[in-house]
Order: sequence, then C-alpha cells, then structure tokens
Amino acid sequence: MISFNWIIIIISILCIYTNAELDSNSHSLPKSISELKQHYDVVNNLEKRGILNSDVTIQEKRLYIESASKIVGSKELLTEEEFLTWQQRQLIVSFSNIIAILAGIIVIIALSILVGIFIVPILIHVPVIIWKILFYIISIFLMIFISNSWLIFLGCLTFVATLSFTITYHFSREKYAGLVASWICFLVWTFVALYQQHREAGYLAVMALESALGFVIFVGQLVIVIGFQNEKIIPSATIASFILLLIGCILHIQQRSNILTIPFTRPLLFLGTFVYFIGMLILTSRLYDEWREKKYIFWILQIITFFSGLATMFFGPMLEIPFIQAVGGTMFVIWLLEKYVEFAPWKDTFTVVLSLLGFGILLYGFAYFLQTNPQYFIFHSYSSK
Repeated sequence: MISFNWIIIIISILCIYTNAELDSNSHSLPKSISELKQHYDVVNNLEKRGILNSDVTIQEKRLYIESASKIVGSKELLTEEEFLTWQQRQLIVSFSNIIAILAGIIVIIALSILVGIFIVPILIHVPVIIWKILFYIISIFLMIFISNSWLIFLGCLTFVATLSFTITYHFSREKYAGLVASWICFLVWTFVALYQQHREAGYLAVMALESALGFVIFVGQLVIVIGFQNEKIIPSATIASFILLLIGCILHIQQRSNILTIPFTRPLLFLGTFVYFIGMLILTSRLYDEWREKKYIFWILQIITFFSGLATMFFGPMLEIPFIQAVGGTMFVIWLLEKYVEFAPWKDTFTVVLSLLGFGILLYGFAYFLQTNPQYFIFHSYSSK
C-alpha cells in the first residue's frame, strides 16, 4: 500500500514539473475553467502533504489563475475566490438573466394591458384630423430635421402613407386625386433629396415623377403589378422616360457633381432605363392594339428596341454605367424571347415541337451567356452596387 502511494506521488510530481517546464507555452495548459481547477486542486493537495514547497505552489496557482482570467476574457486578474467559485457564479448570473428576461416580459404584458384598458379608448376618440396632423409633423421632422439616412427614408414613407390615407379618406372620388398625390410626392421628395443630399429620396422623387407620367407599381396580396395606368399614356410615358434617361446620361457624362445633380443622376439613369424598356416591351408586342393597323410603326418600334438594347449593352461599359448595361441587357433578352414566342410557328404538333426545341436552345444560350458574362444582366450588376 505504501509503495502504491509513493507511485502516485511520483507521478503527480512528474506531472507538476512537466507543467512548470511548459509555463511559457500557453497551449500546454487546459482550455477550460474546470480542468484548470482540477490542476489547482492537485497542486494544493501536494502542498498540504509537503511534497511541493510553497514557492513552486504559488507559481503554479498563479499560472492557473492567469490562464483562467484569459479564458473568461477578464482584463483584471481573477482573485483566488473568483477562480474557485467561477462555475457557481456563472450559474447565478445565468439564472439572474433568466429572471430579468421573465420580469421584462411580465412588465411588457402588464403595460400593454394597461395601455389597452386606459389609453386605447382615449386614442380611439381622438379626431382623425389630429392623427393626420401628427403624422405629417412626424414625417416632416424625419425628412428635414434628422440627418440619419434610414430615418429620412422612413420619413418619406410616412409622408406618402399619410398622404394616401388623406386622399382615401377625403378625396377618393376625385378623378385626378392620384395624379395630384404623385406630383405632391415628387415636389416634397425632390426638396428632401436636395436639402439632405439623400439619394434614396432622389429615387423616390423620380418614381413619383414616373407615377405622375402614368407608370405605376401596384403591390397587393401575393401580387406585384408593374405597368401603366392605361394604354393611351404608354407612348407619352415611354418618351418621357427616354428623355429622363438622356438627362441622366448628360449629367453623368459631364461629371460635374453638385447639390442639384448628386441625388438624381443614378435614379434618372436607372428608373429612366427601366420604365423606357418596359414601355418598349409593351409597344412592340402584337397584343398592343394601337399598331395592328399601322404595321410600319410596329416594325419601326422593333428596330428602335433592338438598337436600344444593343446601345445600352455597348455604351454602358464605355460610360462606366454598369446598371444601365445590366438593365438594358436583361430587357433585351426578354424582348428577344417575346419576339421568338410571337413569331415562332405554333400551328400543329410538329411545328409546336420544333418551336419548343428552338425556345429551349435559345434559353440555354442565354443561360450560358449569363454565366460567362454576368455583368450584362440586372440580377448581377445592379444588385452588387
């Protein structure tokens, strides 16, 4: 029994001195508080039995406490009591956090119930005009007096929501209520874009202008509709978008940045290109009734659309406008696919099969081109900017 104890003592001494020799290498020490505490207990036991002298024991204990301090991320060295009771302290802290979270949830529920009982009935009886004035003040404050970009954008959205509610509540039967709202948003957001030098407000201003020209984006339940208010305004809205595109190109080519051009150059380029090509896709379609009796206009528009797509793909890189190149490339592909579907023979089984085969090959070709030249498509270039 005595020899067995001596074997244990010798092995313990060898372990301790092996660790002492590797003091300078932090990787030789355990990586958890529990393992360090086990080593600490072994050294403490050997000291009590008189096997290790006090100097070696103090050095080893300090080494373990320093390592534990690094593990827990403490800037100051842990005390011996903190080291020995660390796990118990962590359990207490974790439990206190749980109690604090539960307390917070209970307080929120209680306050919500109190609000529902006492405040909601009061808010319900507040006149609508007061709510509208309040939200107009909030939106104007966010748009004009706040410098944070996200809050400015939130103010713009709050303004259009309040304006939409006002029109729905008071002027829903007016014929030109939507047109007036678009012009109001355009003027307000233009002022915000210039005053705050805010590009997102510039985008909203150009979108409001496009809406005033007849282009609309409707978002419903699981439905997003992009198009124009009616067929009659498509030609004029398309021409106006082309003019906006040209203005954006001129501002970009001049490269004279000032407070009047910075917020609007990119919005004019992107939205002008997007709405222009949407209009051309509609105007060049056989489903558009206006050109059925005017074949020459129909074919002229096909030629214009073809060269417009090539122009954006060619001049986009030259003018260093990648998103114009991307939008033009995407719309050009959609137009080519539309033309294939319109002109391919779909008369009998054989021609249908051949048309489907050609359509599949065409799609495969576009997919290969997209994979090798992603900069020509909006899915890559504009999203990366």
